[in-house]
Amino acid sequence: MRADLHVHSVYSDGAHSLEELALFAKQKGIQLISVTDHDSFIGDGEKRKAFTGMGISYLTGVEISAYQGKTKVHITGYGYDAASPLCKAYHAERVLAADKRLDDVLQKLRFYKNISLSKESVYRQLKVKDIPVHTMHVVRALVEEGHFSSVQKAFQACFLPHSPTYSFLFRPTPQQAIDIIHSLGGIACIAHPGRISLPFAEREKLIYSLQEQGVDGIECVYSTHTAEQTEYFSDLAHKLKLFISGGSDFHAKNTSREIGKPYFEPSEGFLQAPHVRK
Repeated sequence: MRADLHVHSVYSDGAHSLEELALFAKQKGIQLISVTDHDSFIGDGEKRKAFTGMGISYLTGVEISAYQGKTKVHITGYGYDAASPLCKAYHAERVLAADKRLDDVLQKLRFYKNISLSKESVYRQLKVKDIPVHTMHVVRALVEEGHFSSVQKAFQACFLPHSPTYSFLFRPTPQQAIDIIHSLGGIACIAHPGRISLPFAEREKLIYSLQEQGVDGIECVYSTHTAEQTEYFSDLAHKLKLFISGGSDFHAKNTSREIGKPYFEPSEGFLQAPHVRK
């Protein structure tokens, strides 16, 4: 079953509606998809309807923006109970945390960059109500108001982790993200491990540690992984008896990440795991 288990929509920082994503996926021959919006636990019914209406199987998904200290270690979750009151509580918590983090970012933009940006102008960038505000929404507002000429320039100038205008407030740890997903009955996977900005030995040590803490899988097949990285992470997943996940991390058309690439087929074990809801 050809799958893309890492796609973003307007329910976080993606550029496209669910209907557009479903059409793109259909055109690429994708049979199973998961929309893993950042810290966003709502819209599961709408997502499922959009894809199953196109004959594509849908797997409930999320990407939790977790950090180990100041190192980004995102965790994707699959097959959790999106109707659970606990899930709704987690979503509300993430919305509140993102709003407080936005206050910190706006204050830092004024202090370090002499940029005055209103909260309202950032929230206007959200295409769906009641979702966590994301860095990309701030970036788009900065461009819209003429502070930067492009999304890329705004992001590079203000939102790399070493930038003084970046905010680490209220970021969950990978362990907390794993626990959230497990509490909802889902599978937790380490997202895009090749992008974890640690030296090789430290990154491997971190993966071993997360395996001991209960992580279920690794996103071995990923759009920017080299062939060598894909082989290495796949071998490591087998060694640690972890599931292999895969996805494009698609956000928008006409970018380097294309929906359905690289090619990925989940294992029968992944598909038959009892907490993955068909």
